[in-house]
Amino acid sequence: MNKLMSRRTAGALALALLATGAASAAPAGEAGPPQRGGQLVVALRAEPVLLNPLVDQGSGAHSVRPVLDSLVWDNGDGSYDPWLAERWEVSPDARVYTFHLRRDVKFHDGTPFNAEAVKANFDFIANPANKSTGSTAKLKPVARVLDAYTLEVTLGTPESSFLTLIAAPYFGIVSKQQLEQDPKSLASKLIGTGPFRFDRWVKGQSLTYVRNDDYNWAPPKFHRGTAYVDSVRYVFLPEDQTRYNALLTGEAHVVDYVPPEHAKTVKAGKYQSSEFLLPGVGYSLHLNTRRPPFDQKEVRLALLTGLDRAGIASAASFGAYPVQEYLATTTPDFNKKLKNRIRHDPQRAGELLDAAGWTQRDAQGYRTRDGKRLSTVSPYADNDQLAQRTLEQVQVDARKLGIEIQLQPVTASELAQRLYNGNYGILGSFQSEATGMQLWRLYGSDNISDGSTVGSNASFLRIPELDAVLAKARASGKAADRARHYAEAQEILPNFAPSVPLYSRARLVAAQPNVHGVSWDKAWPQPYLFDAWIGR
Repeated sequence: MNKLMSRRTAGALALALLATGAASAAPAGEAGPPQRGGQLVVALRAEPVLLNPLVDQGSGAHSVRPVLDSLVWDNGDGSYDPWLAERWEVSPDARVYTFHLRRDVKFHDGTPFNAEAVKANFDFIANPANKSTGSTAKLKPVARVLDAYTLEVTLGTPESSFLTLIAAPYFGIVSKQQLEQDPKSLASKLIGTGPFRFDRWVKGQSLTYVRNDDYNWAPPKFHRGTAYVDSVRYVFLPEDQTRYNALLTGEAHVVDYVPPEHAKTVKAGKYQSSEFLLPGVGYSLHLNTRRPPFDQKEVRLALLTGLDRAGIASAASFGAYPVQEYLATTTPDFNKKLKNRIRHDPQRAGELLDAAGWTQRDAQGYRTRDGKRLSTVSPYADNDQLAQRTLEQVQVDARKLGIEIQLQPVTASELAQRLYNGNYGILGSFQSEATGMQLWRLYGSDNISDGSTVGSNASFLRIPELDAVLAKARASGKAADRARHYAEAQEILPNFAPSVPLYSRARLVAAQPNVHGVSWDKAWPQPYLFDAWIGR
């Protein structure tokens, strides 16, 4: 098994696939041939608000992959394999994508998978009435059927990372019949082409899928035919200790997001474990520039330089998660020659706050200006213990600077609404995707909510020079050109401080010793269960 990477060597990708394809607790040869049957129980940290990932890009995407396939499989290194699409062509300007689809696939409801079905999925997310939060919707795709199994997709703006976006489970292909005849049912039931079919969802408890016995179109790197296990049952255990206990007692075969405080114990014990330092934009504090005090750049810069980010990351994660800049070091487009590194400088932070006019102190030691305290609010999901620990550390550090941060625990659904209506000062969030395109999603001006689409730019800050560089990156047909422009973007962001990046998550998944074949879906990093099997 891989050792947990240190905070100072975050660039090393700690990835070991469970039993198949890489190292595990026992050599793969000792597992013997895969065995069929049984129900695989997987403990998840969060229950989705709704299942439809075409609308809910967040929680839904982590529990719907068994039932939904994508057009392509993302290998996580800039290459892609066929899946529902046999092959594809991309125009030089990265705006027109032509997909040639498999002809032997059908949906779980018996309806055919074809170009019309895929077009229906693109039409659904492009319709503003459906309020899709996915990146693909912001590209305003227009799908055109060329023949029964050929589809052309033209994007409103160029996007060189488009294949990564549509490889993720939040653009898994859903039945055309369900989309058009019963779209409301998508919230609680999904009909896809995946290796498992939807069975039942017991709210607050579990989500169960059963094997699709017609399945025979997995990506090339996986076995042919149907899944090995009879069913998969996700159980929702938001409490970290409860989830860990499910591993110890054997109540769960697989536990996702093993709490960082138990990482060393799990990896040194009998369990099979796999760790992945998640790419993209890690846990960051997005600063709402539409309201005081973060409408002042000096205040944002003061928080960026004044917080002990490395100390916060270490304390919140028990030393398991590395501090990061605006992209995780495992992201293909990370700027390895980054010059504009964020330095911890409390003295400079104080000078910035003085320059912004926050020169006085009240009886509690908080800075004031014109008799008003330098204060903001930060809501967080009341079942997210990592976020709570992180924000409590941030609160302590900010107080040393004279900034008051009021923490507000809220439900997950209310937190999502806060994002949409901008009712916050600081919003902590985490996004993982194997592309620098995440910088556009979170900091591009055209990702600010405009009333017709829901944007993911939580700072609401428009930075014209950043927009220009991001546009060049997204239109770059060559990977080297794209990486160069995203490197420029990573140099620009610290000058404006729309957010304070804190840490990347080292996602640790553990399985019982007799569980084999769990791998990674790297487009939206999470365990992939098609090859999984349970030994006797």
